Formats: sequence, C-alpha cells, structure tokens
Amino acid sequence: MFGSKFDLKRHLILGEETLKEVMSLVSSGFTGRELSRFSKTEDFLKALKLLLSSERPLIITGFFVAEAGAAETDGPMGAAVLGRALKALGKRALIATDWRCRGVTEAASFALKGPKVFIASKPKHILKFNPDLLIFIERPGRARDGRYYNMRGIDITDVTDPLDDALSLAEDFFLKVRSLGIGDGGNEAGMGNFLQKLALSAPEFGRCLSVVKSDGAIACDVSNWGCYGLVALLSCLLKKDLLHDEGEELHMMLAMLDAEARDGKTLERSPFVDGLPLSLSQKVVSRLRELIQRYIAEGRRGG
Repeated sequence: MFGSKFDLKRHLILGEETLKEVMSLVSSGFTGRELSRFSKTEDFLKALKLLLSSERPLIITGFFVAEAGAAETDGPMGAAVLGRALKALGKRALIATDWRCRGVTEAASFALKGPKVFIASKPKHILKFNPDLLIFIERPGRARDGRYYNMRGIDITDVTDPLDDALSLAEDFFLKVRSLGIGDGGNEAGMGNFLQKLALSAPEFGRCLSVVKSDGAIACDVSNWGCYGLVALLSCLLKKDLLHDEGEELHMMLAMLDAEARDGKTLERSPFVDGLPLSLSQKVVSRLRELIQRYIAEGRRGG
C-alpha cells in the first residue's frame, strides 16, 4: 500500500494531543517499571514510519518462562493484533517464534485470524523470508555478556533461541532490513536504545538489560499494549479501524490458556498479563477504540 519512498510527514495529521492520549494509555508508567517513563512521542512517530514504509514485515515474539515451563501471555496477543492490522493494509506480514512458544503464539494469532506463524530456531531461518522490517515484540534480547535474562535475573539462555541475532546477520550480508522493538522491561530485543538510561536509573537490573538496538523502539507499560497503541495510531492516521475489541482480547487469552500459557509475573495459568488482570487490558482496548471512533468521526465532520 505504501512504497519505500512513503513520506510520513506529508500524510501525518495526528496532533500532539492524540499521540499523548495514546501514550497515556499504553506508556504511562503506572506499572512502576523504569522503561516506559523514557517513552517519547517521536518514538511512536518513528515506529509508524517504519510500519507504513515496510512491505514484508516479520514479527518475532515469544518469551519462554523457564520457571513455569511455558510461554508467557505478553507478546503473542500484541503480535496477532499488529500483524492483522498490517495484513489489512496489504502488507505481507508474518509471525515467527521458537518451538517452545509455538503453541501459545499460534493460538493467539489463530483466534484473531492473524498472520501465519512460522517456527525459527536460528537467525538464518528469520532471514529466509526476505523481510524488510523485523518487529521484536516481548522477545528476549542479548545482554552485555551475550546471554539472555528475565527480569528476575534468571539466566534463560538455555531456553532462548537467538532470533535477535538476525539483525547482526542481516548486517553481515548487507541486507536492507530495518528493525522495531516493542518492550516493557529493557531485557527485550530492540530495547538496547534505552540501555544507558536504564542502567543508570535501575542499576540492579543492569546485567539483565539487552544491548540489542533497533531503528525504532517503543517503551511501554505492557508490550501487548504498545502494539495496541500503534494500531490505534495507524487507525487514526488512515481513518480505518484496525484495532480489535474487548471480546477478541478475551478470545485470544482463552485460546492461549488452552495452549498452557502462563502469566510472566505470577507464573500461573490465569488470565493475567504481567500480573495485571485481563479486565485492565480490555479497558485499555476500550479506551483506544473510543479514541479511534472519535477521531474518525471528527474527521468526517471536518473537525
């Protein structure tokens, strides 16, 4: 739908107020984590440009909770929602994950009729799809010592396939692949953009933080919500409702729980994301939908 020369500035009619309203819903910092307080409007604008200028976006998600022996609930739903929106815009969107997170990731995307999910265990498996944009959503990123950690400080290298290495591999072969990272803790692929700020503000998590940088990075309260916020902004920008609803949020959650998903914070098989109840995620979706509908209605009235 949009070529490589797409000029976001010429088409961008989103006001600062709209951007800040979306950010207040998905990057407010209310969870108490340090990362989302570094969120800026220009980061969301950069992410929109990356998304709109891509033709073959490949979403990489899946965070395996070693202590629970299952994939967590944050990530796959955001991947499904963003992937479905990109498909609706005519893009050849795909989702990739490792075999440990396959069931949960497939469950979320299938429930929403999102993109097809492929299994990858090595960086070369990612690049075989010839993507022009890699979107990392709640996916572990290498730390300074080359290993992977969760935010409890546990080394999860043995249960994490190095899919984030697709970025360095693409550089080695001079491939034109851009990258977008969406995370909520700082240990995810693409969050290396915030490494220095996070290391200084939360030194106790220093060794867990990812050094993997991205061309655009979204810092949010919950990674799923960051995806929802981007889809809401795309909907406003293009005057086309691309966001899912509260019922679909529930449908995805139930499908993931059937696939043995666990909440990443409580480690329980329950309808929570990062320790937050499903009802809170549904409230975020509802508020974003209200914003989209108001924005589109005002546009029709010439407001």
